[in-house]
Amino acid sequence: MKRLLYNLMGLILVATMYISCAEDDLTPNELAPDYFLEPYGASEADALLQKEFYAREKVYLLFNDTLRREYLGDDSEGNAVYSYQVVDMTYGLTSSSSIMNIFEYQYMKSDAEKRTAVEFISEMILPSLGGDLRPYSVLLVDRIDQYVYNYVDYVLSNPNVYAGWRCTAIAVKGVDNMTEEEQRAYKSSLLKSMVANKVATLDQSIFDEFYSFCAQYYSTYILGEGPVKEFIAQYPTEKDLGLLSTYGYGFNGYSYIVNFKAKNYDLDDYTNALFDRSEEDFMNENADYPIVIKKYRILKKIIEDLGVIFN
Repeated sequence: MKRLLYNLMGLILVATMYISCAEDDLTPNELAPDYFLEPYGASEADALLQKEFYAREKVYLLFNDTLRREYLGDDSEGNAVYSYQVVDMTYGLTSSSSIMNIFEYQYMKSDAEKRTAVEFISEMILPSLGGDLRPYSVLLVDRIDQYVYNYVDYVLSNPNVYAGWRCTAIAVKGVDNMTEEEQRAYKSSLLKSMVANKVATLDQSIFDEFYSFCAQYYSTYILGEGPVKEFIAQYPTEKDLGLLSTYGYGFNGYSYIVNFKAKNYDLDDYTNALFDRSEEDFMNENADYPIVIKKYRILKKIIEDLGVIFN
């Protein structure tokens, strides 16, 4: 906890130092060094990867969250004192949100691991990101440690990806040992997480049309043999209603029940369908369910408008 308090004090100090800086301060110009392109401490191999990546993708590549170190002088005991500029994953959030989120990282060590991770990002992730989802910079690390303050203590989580305003951190440990199929599955999970983070910031009315088909059923249930059989006679499967899953539909071994999930599960089901399988397979499987097809296309359009490029 002492370490976290130290980090918190440092975060407040950095925020105080830069509180008057405009967002444009991070835009490189001819008179100032481009610390995102030439960050402090980059090895010769890292620097080559970073410059090639930026030239190709027009996205900055980082392997460490330290951008700059500046010597300020010596303290009273003769020890060197430095100031540091680091990637702030909470940049753009409110000051209270920034203080409640602390990030630490486990960095990659091997040049071979870094090269494979860069190939994975270049070939499988960035081609699927456009618009606001395409990052200003990517920080590739083995592990992300995110400490979130819950008004009692800091709770640790290890997200695979965190998309900030100026940087997207991605945990790529093990990517070099994944098969192509495993890499595609990991790509899907990363994209879904990025979309979920973005969706959480949107006006939820954007999903009104998607939810409208099943709004009367969400979080409800029907009990009893007669009512259930009558309902199923009208709608033989949940897909006839436009749902991909329920908690139960018909006789469950103990009773007759139709039990509908909350609407967020419906959104999750269709999001998974968009990312986890091909559109052709989905359409072929659900060709007899027009509402399912409509909802799929509505959600796909929303996610494409966010910047996802399905390929």
